[in-house]
Amino acid sequence: MSILSIIFSVVGGLALFLYGLYLLSKGLQKAAGDKLRIVLEKLTNRPIKGVFVGFAVTAIIQSSSITTVTLIGLINSGLMSLEQAVGIILGAEIGTTVTAQIVSFKIGIMFFPLIALGFFLFFFCKKERCKYIGQIILGFGILFLGMHTMSSGLKPLRDNAFFVNMLTNFSEIPILGVIAGAVFTGIIQSSSATTGLVIAMGMEKIINLNSAISIILGANIGTCVTALIASIGSSLSAKRSAMSHFMFNIIGVLLFFPFIKQFAWIVSLTSPDLPRQIANAHTMFNTTMTIIMLPAVGLLIALVKKILPGEDIIVNKGIMYLDERLLNAPYIAIEQAKKEAIRMANIVEKMLQDSEKALFTREKRFILSVLKNEESVDELDNAIESYLTKISGKSLSKKQSREVAILVHSISDIERVADHANNIAELADYMIKEKLYFSRIAVEELRKIFDTTKESYIKSIQVLDKKDEKLGQVVLDLEVTVDHMQRELEKNHYQRLKKGTCKPEVGPIYVDIIRNLERISDHAHNIAYVTIIGF
Repeated sequence: MSILSIIFSVVGGLALFLYGLYLLSKGLQKAAGDKLRIVLEKLTNRPIKGVFVGFAVTAIIQSSSITTVTLIGLINSGLMSLEQAVGIILGAEIGTTVTAQIVSFKIGIMFFPLIALGFFLFFFCKKERCKYIGQIILGFGILFLGMHTMSSGLKPLRDNAFFVNMLTNFSEIPILGVIAGAVFTGIIQSSSATTGLVIAMGMEKIINLNSAISIILGANIGTCVTALIASIGSSLSAKRSAMSHFMFNIIGVLLFFPFIKQFAWIVSLTSPDLPRQIANAHTMFNTTMTIIMLPAVGLLIALVKKILPGEDIIVNKGIMYLDERLLNAPYIAIEQAKKEAIRMANIVEKMLQDSEKALFTREKRFILSVLKNEESVDELDNAIESYLTKISGKSLSKKQSREVAILVHSISDIERVADHANNIAELADYMIKEKLYFSRIAVEELRKIFDTTKESYIKSIQVLDKKDEKLGQVVLDLEVTVDHMQRELEKNHYQRLKKGTCKPEVGPIYVDIIRNLERISDHAHNIAYVTIIGF
């Protein structure tokens, strides 16, 4: 067989392997639906739970990369913390070895019946679940066909001096194998494919266990590339989760590298069959590292935070208090809706504070915090409004109907306050990009109207929560004060423009900010008014 034929067989077999893995993974994901995501979100409050969840999910979907990228998405959306994610990552490292265990079995030409059965179910079944099962079986069949093709293509290399010498060097100089495994896996972004290729070499007896282990160690590093790429542009916690994945494998390679020969000897005792030994080495490495790192999760997180320092943005996403099962008890349901509304209002308060910090400190992290929390507020606004609509469909007393009406109007005003805070953050971002600055007097004036507006909004939420009429009157008075301040500040601003003490290019921004603050005060007035006086 010519070199070109060998290359075509190996590359074609690898392509089949990857496609089979893709079909298998997608079929399993479709069969599971959204359950995997829900499991990842809910069952990870302790690292040990995270390990089991990570193992189970990755073993099911056959891809640690998909698990890790999903984690990055959950962290980035505020649905999961870094601490939760690290436990899952440890478990995913074990789960990803299941692929190697499967493909190391000698199944002969059984892949043909699997492909035929999978094809029949996938293309001719009308029920979706039957199609998914067909896709899973078809994926397995193509996976094994890819292994068979790679193995057959590699067979002539047993007599190729250059290839044999190269693999011998991997055994004698393991760092070369580690580098080769890392680079190859980084390019194809699948440690399972790299391991499958090494197992195929083992089937043809053209690689020894020492060389195989060094390549597998490198593959564990290379597989981190997918998560590292996915974390670009994500939150700091998402970046840290990808870095945790990377550091876990770096630490593992550093611990095992000096003892590859001893490790190979231990692995050789697990089976007389080389492909099985290679699969076992992969599993034993990842399982051992998970056992070692589990008690040291806190240290791993601390290390990652040292590598990627900074204050992370905390986004309070998701619903905490709304429960459809409580709709048949309207009094309780209304109280839960009120709690969610107050929680939403507190997020908006943080947005208002961060928009002020963004304006005066010119730090982009505060702008990013406002933008991310604005998304959360929009989601909560829709969820609470939908929940209140469902409550309205129940049999309510006059008092309960009034409570629902107050909440409906209030969450609308709260959401509008979030929009105005977002506007101010965007104006701050524009000033930073264009390198614009307010005069010292303008900054002092803005600080004063910010303080009064924040006081007005914070007190209005207290009125909504406690129904304090005296405090409600304070909010109504503060709204008048902010109106006066707006007129006075605009007048002062125009006088400064005439005198030339204020730059004309910042003038529209200054006016836009104080008008956004005045409207926030109007919304605070609305919240207090509807709560203590009514419609």
